[in-house]
Amino acid sequence: MVERRRDSGQTKRDLLGAARVRFMRLGFDGTTLRDVAADAGVNLALIKRYFDSKEGLFKAALAATPGPGEFPSDRDALVAELSRQLSVDAWPEFGEHPVLMLLRVSENENVEELRRKAMEDFSNRLLEVSGDGEMLRAQLLLALGVGVAVIRSGVGLQPLSGATAEDLAGPIKDVVDALLKRSVS
Repeated sequence: MVERRRDSGQTKRDLLGAARVRFMRLGFDGTTLRDVAADAGVNLALIKRYFDSKEGLFKAALAATPGPGEFPSDRDALVAELSRQLSVDAWPEFGEHPVLMLLRVSENENVEELRRKAMEDFSNRLLEVSGDGEMLRAQLLLALGVGVAVIRSGVGLQPLSGATAEDLAGPIKDVVDALLKRSVS
């Protein structure tokens, strides 16, 4: 076994990276701390040291997963960002869209609350762009993004699974225009 240089920051990043991949593919309940530690090449005890528990690791993985950043306030920038995030070239570091981590159901009530809160936060960001106060419209746009991630990840339906940001921009603009009617132009 190769001796690892001690670097707590790098160890945390390695654990979070391994945890994100496991949580995305297997969900909270299907992920074991032993497997996360093995994937990161560290001792299992370090998860407890840095994250306290599996739930703490999930919460940190959720927080550390790159989000949409600051949502643009104009429609064109929103379309460009959504097209980029939903394209075939997005998220190469994970191999799948990070939103999939939120789709795996858990019997742990605290984890379910974290999942719900993350989806609400995303919907609220979309609502801010729309400026019209219609949460249903924002959630429908969120559902579109989640659906694209699911199809790209598991179903492999073409041409959607292989669509680039350029391919997606036109159709996403049409959907954004239809759903976020009173958005800032």
